[in-house]
Amino acid sequence: MLKHVVRLFPVFILAAFPASQLLAQAIVSFEQTEAHGRYEAMSEKRGELSESIPRVDELRWSTDGRQLAFKTGEQNWTAELFSGNVTTVDAAPEGWSESAKGSSDRAARVGAGRAKQREVEPSPDGKLNAVYRDFNVWIEPAEGQPGEAKQVTAEGHERLRFGTGCWVYGEELYQDDAMWWSPDARWLVFYEVDEAGLKDYWLTYDNTAPYTRTEAVRYPKAGDDNPQVNLMVLDRETGETRRLDIPGEPRQYLYKIRFAPDGKTLLVNRTNRRQDILDLLAIDIASGQPRIVVSESQATWQDNAPMMRFLADGERFIWETEASGWKHFQLRHIDGRLLNNLTGPQEWPCESIELLDEAAGWMYFTANSDTNPYNAQLHRVRLDGTGAQRVSTSPLNHTRFSISPDHRFAMAVREAVDTPPQTVLYECESGREVAVIATGTREAAEAAGLSPPELFSFLADDGKTTIWGYLHKPANFDPAKKYPLLIDVYGGPSSRGLSNNYSPMNPKCELGLVVAKVANRGTTGRGKAFESATYLRLGEADIADQAAAVRHLSQRPWIDSGRVGIYGHSYGGYMSALGVLKFPEIFHVGIAGAPVTDWRNYDTIYTERYMRTPQENSEGYMAGSCLPLAEKLKGRLLLVHGLIDDNVHPANTWQLAEALQEFNKPFDMMIYPGFQHGIRSNYNQLVLEYLYSHLVGE
Repeated sequence: MLKHVVRLFPVFILAAFPASQLLAQAIVSFEQTEAHGRYEAMSEKRGELSESIPRVDELRWSTDGRQLAFKTGEQNWTAELFSGNVTTVDAAPEGWSESAKGSSDRAARVGAGRAKQREVEPSPDGKLNAVYRDFNVWIEPAEGQPGEAKQVTAEGHERLRFGTGCWVYGEELYQDDAMWWSPDARWLVFYEVDEAGLKDYWLTYDNTAPYTRTEAVRYPKAGDDNPQVNLMVLDRETGETRRLDIPGEPRQYLYKIRFAPDGKTLLVNRTNRRQDILDLLAIDIASGQPRIVVSESQATWQDNAPMMRFLADGERFIWETEASGWKHFQLRHIDGRLLNNLTGPQEWPCESIELLDEAAGWMYFTANSDTNPYNAQLHRVRLDGTGAQRVSTSPLNHTRFSISPDHRFAMAVREAVDTPPQTVLYECESGREVAVIATGTREAAEAAGLSPPELFSFLADDGKTTIWGYLHKPANFDPAKKYPLLIDVYGGPSSRGLSNNYSPMNPKCELGLVVAKVANRGTTGRGKAFESATYLRLGEADIADQAAAVRHLSQRPWIDSGRVGIYGHSYGGYMSALGVLKFPEIFHVGIAGAPVTDWRNYDTIYTERYMRTPQENSEGYMAGSCLPLAEKLKGRLLLVHGLIDDNVHPANTWQLAEALQEFNKPFDMMIYPGFQHGIRSNYNQLVLEYLYSHLVGE
């Protein structure tokens, strides 16, 4: 059906059919369809539906602890905390206090751009800047400060750099800094990165110009040599620069560098190449002597950056551990002692610290402790490990908390995919629901003809693991009709499978689809065993769960099991390509954006964390590759890639294209010459057109 379809043929036909012209014609045609109009209209309604949910602001607690004042929109309210009565008032009371004092662990990050490190680090007193320039470190006076620039290192060159990191540290260890000042600015610690022996991946730039140029990405791929990373330290009092001697295996990972509160101790996370052992090191900055404060290990992979949060004394800290197989919190001492377990041994994972009030002795935290593992519940515990309580009690997902100054009451927003948010008050000690002080409704969604989304669950193919997902339907859904099904997927390890937040609609449904999102094995929030189900076997249990979801959903009489699509980007692109190749009888249309088509193409730190090296796990790498499955393609597959993608290299798509051509399998392709891993341009429009053309039709 050419008038509603862009068919981008394999490379050997592309020259005869200008793809850009075909795409432009198809988009113009698609924009004239009723489906496109419905999609645009529903996209515009997103904001309207969100604004229809009342938001509680400007909370104030009375000094006697008996009332709460708040505002929704322009209306002021007060709530009697013991009776639950909520009434309107003309103005907010004066002199009432805010929530209990403390802090959460949700610190903001100041980035340096994807996979990059900052090139300037100001000293704590603001007088100096540590600067990375020409592969070396300099110290310069800050703007308006007296003094001259001093060069700290001079031997740096392209493959031996000081004061910066490398691509793989930036991308996979989130290392966006590479120079660290001590609090008193006496010491400057910085990276030395030796990339001798690393291979280059060359990308072409200016791809639409008469002449292209090339740039190298020094990118270690699974099983190849890693950079040698060391830590250097400058003593500004003596002018001496030395390398810290940190024992461990060659080319170990050293990251998450920071000074302890005492200003004399450098804290370093160290993990081995397999990333199954993590050591928190404390290094005396003057002597360079290291010691292990905490050591963690796992049979699969160890979380390489557990939360560490110091208390006010600068010696005790809260530590996040998965030693039991479930994420819990401990109170530890910088000398290495475990003081007490704050949470556990319950078999559910904690999520985040919402409030730490040392003066009152309470820590409030969320945990996925409900029957539905995607419902966050508010808990609290005293800092001596006693008094553990679950504060929120309804079987919904809880966020946006506020605790009364006397710790007797907690406010939370609760919701689910199919349940509009409510703001509710709980009594902390008993968990009693005191009052609902604001509630959303489905009126706006119903007025738009929207059916409630569906939260569903089913058993995985192991016969014992429950998998959860949610499903959206188009407006004016008619159960007497047959609808194509689209699986919207990411699904990669260490990613969130789904969030049980109110989601009244998905605009893609207005093409005439039902759209599902499924939290497959390997995703987070369900404990270490669930998360490790894909260890050494990426592309097996994860895509099997997506296929099982289709089988489960196809039992509904209004789902057309003969028209099933799958769409995703990055790891989701991998899952999409793998789905149509591995399960051609289930997935008939796939859109694979920037897919990793073979894990030997991806970087060391990410890939080896979950797969080890190809030398250790050749069978797993082969089983998880799209390339040997090319001859199984039966449906429609669209490959999309940015030509200057320095994360998932374009060679991934070229390799799959070549494999498909070898078996004379037609496929579609769209290349974006000026984009990296994230693609804008008409990508979203292309996705809509492709789904409509091949799943829905006229």
